[in-house]
Amino acid sequence: MDFLFDPSAEGAVLAPMASFTDAPFRLVAERFGALWAVGEMVMSRSLLQGGAAAWELLRLHPEERSRVVQLAGADPAAVAAAASLVAERVRPRAIDLNMGCPMPKVTARGAGAALLDDPERAARMVAGVREATGLPVSVKLRLGFSRVNVVEVARVLEQAGAALLRVHGRTARQRYGGRADWGRISEVAGAVRIPVVGTGDVRTVADYRERRALGLAVAVARGAVGRPWFFAELRGRAVTLAQKRQAAREHLELHLEWYAKRGELWALRAFRGHLSGYLAGAPPALRREALASESVVRVMEALTGVA
Repeated sequence: MDFLFDPSAEGAVLAPMASFTDAPFRLVAERFGALWAVGEMVMSRSLLQGGAAAWELLRLHPEERSRVVQLAGADPAAVAAAASLVAERVRPRAIDLNMGCPMPKVTARGAGAALLDDPERAARMVAGVREATGLPVSVKLRLGFSRVNVVEVARVLEQAGAALLRVHGRTARQRYGGRADWGRISEVAGAVRIPVVGTGDVRTVADYRERRALGLAVAVARGAVGRPWFFAELRGRAVTLAQKRQAAREHLELHLEWYAKRGELWALRAFRGHLSGYLAGAPPALRREALASESVVRVMEALTGVA
């Protein structure tokens, strides 16, 4: 197998999320046993145009094990060209292609989930990136864009050389509403020979076990925000309250160090999405104060309220 983890192993993958799965969070998740961690989406055109912010999103921490970056785009040739540059400059171990983002600003360009309506173009993208980089290529999918056709797309992408498919059990139109359809994900797994990882609505150990009972590998996205120790719990490891609070503080320290060039205040504000998750069970007054605070000391103190 030319991929980076064993999909049959107990545990879960950290799925990519914009503004969340940066290097510090990926590293913390890996330390708690995430099988694999994928970086947040970067548009290929921005990389080809030399966009500093886009290249910044691709930075990998020296201690990261997975080293997987995610690219998106509409033009197979442009995505392949960007992937070639990324392979040379960033040296990832794999490329993940986003064919699942449902946001209109992405799909209006023919990228993200819009590619599901054009399986042939999607296949050319996979084949082009493989040829340009020689790296394993995984693909993020949804059940469909204008129609439910994920099984058809999966078969085409397998033939094009995809090494792994990660399927979110909703259509693009659903975005994040309703319930993820794991029955459809199972259909995809039964239709191809490459590994299929399912994602959607995995927020508890019981959710995870229910999905694993279907014989599927599992990815976690929002369910891991503010609780990276979830990956340890999925592998049967107990995590104490003291360890959770220490992990939250260490995450903030890693975050501040990683973004030191942007300044402490910028980094602290950028951490608020994670902070909101860590303090989800804290008293409301403490949570409000922490989310408004621009003091590292006060936020560190607030993280003792992780429940």
